[in-house]
This record gives sequence, structure tokens and C-alpha cells, in this order.
Amino acid sequence: MSLSFSGPKGWIEQRWIVYALMRDSIQHHLEDGCPSEEFAAIHGAAGALGGQRVVLPAQQLHDELRRARAALAGRPLDALAISGRTRAVLSLRWPPPAERETMLVKDWGDSVPLLGAPSGDSLDDVFGHLLDGLLRITEGASASDHVEVMDL
Repeated sequence: MSLSFSGPKGWIEQRWIVYALMRDSIQHHLEDGCPSEEFAAIHGAAGALGGQRVVLPAQQLHDELRRARAALAGRPLDALAISGRTRAVLSLRWPPPAERETMLVKDWGDSVPLLGAPSGDSLDDVFGHLLDGLLRITEGASASDHVEVMDL
């Protein structure tokens, strides 16, 4: 499974697990483990998983991504987080739990199915290319611009 993000300045496609780990790490480190309105657009992209088309405000998404990039920059790889919902999808348990708790991947077993043992030195090595791509396709977005997210 992969997600396609089409925005005002192009598109990017990425494996869903990379998006999920980015979202989960934001939730763990910047939202005290619980989704908040502060990163609503980033969380909103998850609605595309399973085949639904999701449309997000590009300017809001860009602003959220910039804040996330600044806050997560330089964090070591052992700060990678995963949510109960992501773990449920990886374990083929459906429906996923209603709780949205997160934990560090290192406390779960250091390996993520579909990704393997994350390599590199920082969180940027896991999802930095997705963050960069999303920032690129939303750069200079106006209030009327959108990003369409689709599960491929």
C-alpha cells in the first residue's frame, strides 16, 4: 500500500508505513501521545487508508509540516514512535483500537513489519524524504489550495 499526495506544486507517492510512522512520531513527541487539532491535517491524511479520497488544506498542511520538521529535527532514530492503530494494521487486527496511544518502536521490538529494522541515525532517515516532498508540493500554497490524498 502506498499513499499519493497531489498538491499545488506536484505530487509525491510514499509507502503508507512511512507516513504512519511520521504521523505517530509527531503524535508521540509533539502531542503528548494523543492526536490534537494542532496537527489535524497531518492526521487527516490517514482517512485515505482503505481507499477513501481525502482532501486537505494545503496551506495548513504546510504549516503543520514546518512545525513538525523544526521540532523533530535532530532526534535520534531511537525516538521513532508507533501507535496502537498502526500496530493493529501491521498485525492485521481490524478494526484498530479506538485508543490512539503511542510508544517508541524500540520498546515494541525494534523492527517494523514492511519497513524492517529502521536504519540511519535520526528520524529524518526514516521519513525525512516524505516530509521534504510534502513541503515541496505545498510550498507557497494559498488558503484555497488543497492536497488530495489517495491510497494506491
